[in-house]
Amino acid sequence: MDIFTCSFHTKIIVFKWKYLLNTMFSKKKIISDRESVFFLSLSKKRKNEFLGVRYALKYLGIKVNIFYDKKRKPFLFIEGKYISFSHSFDRIAIGISSYQIGVDIEKLRKDKKIIKIKKKFIRDDESFFINTNYEEDYLHIIWGIKESLYKLEGGIYYNFLTHYRVSPFCIEKDRFISCWIIKDSYSKKFLAFYRKIEDHYLVYIIDK
Repeated sequence: MDIFTCSFHTKIIVFKWKYLLNTMFSKKKIISDRESVFFLSLSKKRKNEFLGVRYALKYLGIKVNIFYDKKRKPFLFIEGKYISFSHSFDRIAIGISSYQIGVDIEKLRKDKKIIKIKKKFIRDDESFFINTNYEEDYLHIIWGIKESLYKLEGGIYYNFLTHYRVSPFCIEKDRFISCWIIKDSYSKKFLAFYRKIEDHYLVYIIDK
C-alpha cells in the first residue's frame, strides 16, 4: 500500500485488490446491512471499487458512507471533506482532501491502447511537446490530467479535446503541470501532480 500525504489537507491511498482481499477487514465489516443490498447488485468490477473505497475510509478512520450527487460525483457527508477515486486493473487510488479533488490512475498497457486512441484526447497544441521516445508516458499523464479535471468538474464537460488543455511539460520527478478547464465564458487554471507507481501513473489535482 502506498499512502501519500500531499499536505495537511490531502491524503491519497493507492493499493492492490490483492491487499484488500488479504486484509483483516472483510466485506462484512466494511459495509453496512443497508449497503449490502446495493453491493449485491453491482458487477464484479464495481464491487471491488465499492469495497476498496470503503476500506480506505476505514483505514483513515473516517466512519461515513459515500453518496453521489446528480452528476454522479461522489461526496462525503462531512463538512469540508471531499473524495475522488479511480481504479485500473489491480490498483485503486482514493484521494481525500479539504479541497475539491480529482484523482486518476492508469496502467501502462502492453497493447499500447493509449496510442491508438490519442486522437480522441490530444489537441494540436499538446502534440508538439510530446517526446516520441516516451510517448506512452506522456499520453498516460495527459489522459490522467484530463480525467482528473473531468472528475473535478463533476463530469459536465466530457469532450477531452474541447474542454481541457494541458500546458507543455517535461517528465521530471516531483514536478507539477499547468492545465485548464475551458468553458464557454471563461477558462480556469489548475496544477496537476503525478507520479509513477511501478507500471501505473497516478495523477491528482486539488482545487485550492
